[in-house]
Amino acid sequence: MNAFRQYFEDNPEIFAALVAAIAIVGGLLGSIIGAKIQANGGRDQAAAAREAAQIAAEAQRVANLWTVRQVQLADFVHGVREVQRIQARFYIEDSSDGALTAQLDDAEQVVSRRAAEISLVAPAAVVAAAAEVREGLMDESVNAFAVGSVFYVRHLLDLRAISDDSWEVAAAEQAIEAVEEYLRSRDQDDASVRATAQRRAYDAVREVTGLPGVLVADVLPALTTRVSEMAVERNRCRQNIEGKVDRFIAVAREMLRSEDDVAPAAPEQRRRWWRAA
Repeated sequence: MNAFRQYFEDNPEIFAALVAAIAIVGGLLGSIIGAKIQANGGRDQAAAAREAAQIAAEAQRVANLWTVRQVQLADFVHGVREVQRIQARFYIEDSSDGALTAQLDDAEQVVSRRAAEISLVAPAAVVAAAAEVREGLMDESVNAFAVGSVFYVRHLLDLRAISDDSWEVAAAEQAIEAVEEYLRSRDQDDASVRATAQRRAYDAVREVTGLPGVLVADVLPALTTRVSEMAVERNRCRQNIEGKVDRFIAVAREMLRSEDDVAPAAPEQRRRWWRAA
């Protein structure tokens, strides 16, 4: 060590050059290390930016899906109620011209499309509940087609029977009696007796209701004896579909977390090592 010191003391110019060289090398090393650190920091920042963009995109996707589900579920329930509204009209309106049937077909097509859309974006439990609702709607439509006109004709007769117009009251009472006589005559062996009773009932109902003959002829056999049975079946269909709709709404609310009063959330962001503390 003393020899080195003596050498540098005897050769100060070499010592000065060595010090300068060390300074230059140190500066270069510092620049290289600084550049490396900066580059690593830039990559980390870029990675963080990419992750933030991915999280934002996922949050937007979740929010969009949330909105789509809300809209489609609400549209489905609204469509179901519209179908039920039209079904109810079969019991209180003349459906013989086919207008109500066309409206019902259109409304059922809307529900079918909404159910198809739900099947693409909703969980299996919601899709299954929607299918059950459609099954219940079909049962109710079949019942409306089968017995709605019977209820309608009977409804008109009952209204006429309590009318303020004495002629309407008398005509309605005669029509009801004629129908009951026709129903009793069906047990007769004499075909002419049955035919006569049927014709009288047919004419009496048409006279008081003003309905098309084809409608009266269709409902006449069931106009009195089966009305109570039909009412029971109609109530069963109603209760069945309402139960299915309630079930659908329950599973839909569970999917949307309606009771929690929360907004849709994106997955939690992963923490980087430089954020850990």
